[in-house]
Amino acid sequence: MLHQKLREYAKLLLTSGVNLQKNQTLFISVDVESKEFAYIVTEEAYKMGCFEVVVNWRSIPVAKQRLLYARENALIRQPNWLSAYYKTYVDRKSAFLSLISANPKAFSEVPPKRLAMQGKSLNDALSFYHQAIMGSQLTWCVASVATLDWAEALNYTGTNDEKISALWMDILRLCRLVDVPEEEYITSHLTNLKKRTERLNALNLEALHYTCSNGTNLTIHLPEGHIWQGGTELANNKIEFNANIPTEEVYTAPQFNGVNGIVYATKPLIYQGNMIKNFYFKIERGDIIEIHAEKGQEILEELISTDFGSHFLGEVALVDHYSPISQSNKIFYETLYDENASCHLAIGAAYPTCIANNEGKSAEQLRDRGINYSMVHVDFMIGHEDMNIVGIKKDKTTVPIMEHGRLLV
Repeated sequence: MLHQKLREYAKLLLTSGVNLQKNQTLFISVDVESKEFAYIVTEEAYKMGCFEVVVNWRSIPVAKQRLLYARENALIRQPNWLSAYYKTYVDRKSAFLSLISANPKAFSEVPPKRLAMQGKSLNDALSFYHQAIMGSQLTWCVASVATLDWAEALNYTGTNDEKISALWMDILRLCRLVDVPEEEYITSHLTNLKKRTERLNALNLEALHYTCSNGTNLTIHLPEGHIWQGGTELANNKIEFNANIPTEEVYTAPQFNGVNGIVYATKPLIYQGNMIKNFYFKIERGDIIEIHAEKGQEILEELISTDFGSHFLGEVALVDHYSPISQSNKIFYETLYDENASCHLAIGAAYPTCIANNEGKSAEQLRDRGINYSMVHVDFMIGHEDMNIVGIKKDKTTVPIMEHGRLLV
């Protein structure tokens, strides 16, 4: 039964996810530990008439050894072939599928500065790829794969096979593929998310004000012409795709210099294989001016210091506290899942597609309109059962957006 469900999951990623077209190239990034599922996706892609499947294999143990022991010059300078490799498939308008899994302690022994060195050099080398993704110049999707490391981090019990199988069934359930009524199946769910974005866009809000019993008190101004997105979206070539599976969020871009107040994270953030826990930011005119973390302070400081744009926010996302992922009562240690259990914000780059008339605009032109640019985009979770959000309209009247964790739009 599980094998058949994994084929259905693979088909979902290729259809509702990247929306693979006949004679299109599929570019898969995946850990070698997940090779069996990669084989399934590859086979299903060829059945759909794929031109070719290109697999970009990763290995966490090898990556860790490199980060610990490679010469610094190797970390700060990426080889020319890497950017050429990605550019080949970006230029071909390939569909990009990233298959990920959580390993919250993967790089816990690596000095933060070495992580930052490699992260910055990779972002520099692949900036064109990240811009293509952020600007929806390509169809792309991020989804997860069950692994033993992840299952053990979540305290599944039994044999190794039983742990992995149990995690797979949770993934399928939370992706709305099994054990859900027809009206909550993923296709219907994506339609409902689209309707929510339409209602939010009709409000044409000027700002959002967040308050919560944990101390969050934050006002986020929204740029003129902002657009709420959620569920499926259109790439520049008018092909519909879904960037995240699962997804529970609707999101837009904040006015990058229009955020003020204090905000507390409500779930751990796993960044570059390290855990950042119990942290908050104080923000003035968009700039993160104060950081405090009970765990992972140095990692968080390195992240915020990546570039000018990493001092600001690039995404504001709304998620009902009572989403299926939230109600599972698990911290998944994987942003793809934890962000879909909780309202969240993102440090760094905004999606240019979150503002009208963005096509052909430079990063400077978009920033003039309030859209942040950075080499990083890192989500952190702020949702809470006591979260209240009020929308402020241009005439200063208000409309309730969330009350005690429940979305009202």
